[in-house]
Amino acid sequence: MKFEYKLSGVLASLTITSTVFEFRKHNRIVDSALLSADVRAKRTGFFLLYSVISGRTPAVMRAYKVAQREAAR
Repeated sequence: MKFEYKLSGVLASLTITSTVFEFRKHNRIVDSALLSADVRAKRTGFFLLYSVISGRTPAVMRAYKVAQREAAR
């Protein structure tokens, strides 16, 4: 599982990448990040799962911290 945080001024994005074998963990992480902050998500991919979470910088940073905490669990 890979996290990539991109900051571009007021807006930021978080890209979560994982394989199909981590499907349940990937969905759990994305769902917990979406519930923790006011952000949008876009999911793509079949064998490699990509989820892009975007929104205002503080909200995406909060989602990033929650995603890291959930991945360590």
